[in-house]
Amino acid sequence: MLILICAGFLIINFVSGVIIWVDKQRALKDELRVKEETLLVWALLGGWPGGIWSMKSFRHKISKQPFFVKYLFAATLNLGVTAGIVLVVINS
Repeated sequence: MLILICAGFLIINFVSGVIIWVDKQRALKDELRVKEETLLVWALLGGWPGGIWSMKSFRHKISKQPFFVKYLFAATLNLGVTAGIVLVVINS
């Protein structure tokens, strides 16, 4: 079970990073961008570590402070929910 959870976490983070890279490429080409809501949903699903890594690596969306604050809030929500689930499982 733990292996499946870790694999899912890795996949979600990989996809989150790829989506940010795709958005960066579209921004450079002045094409239709990935919606910020989509990026936030991936952060809520647990893809925020990969997302933050991608933002810093590709220098994308870091300077957009209103978005980055929302992204960090989504990451905090994910951490809170995850911690709550862990506590429930441990106490069961």
